Amino acid sequence: MEMHEIISRAWTDEAFKQKLLAEPKKTMEAELGVTLPEEIEIFIHEQTPTQLHLILPMKPDTGESA
Repeated sequence: MEMHEIISRAWTDEAFKQKLLAEPKKTMEAELGVTLPEEIEIFIHEQTPTQLHLILPMKPDTGESA
């Protein structure tokens, strides 16, 4: 299953969406058929008409010191 399929399913399956929001890592592992390292955390944010979320990616490692 790909990410767009997970999003689509969450839009159409309320029980799945609630499971994804409550247990994101466990649900993603099950849907993707993978086991993620213990130190990996997954956060799911649901946008609403009045809330937008901006994800600030990690700064690329350029090999230069700051």
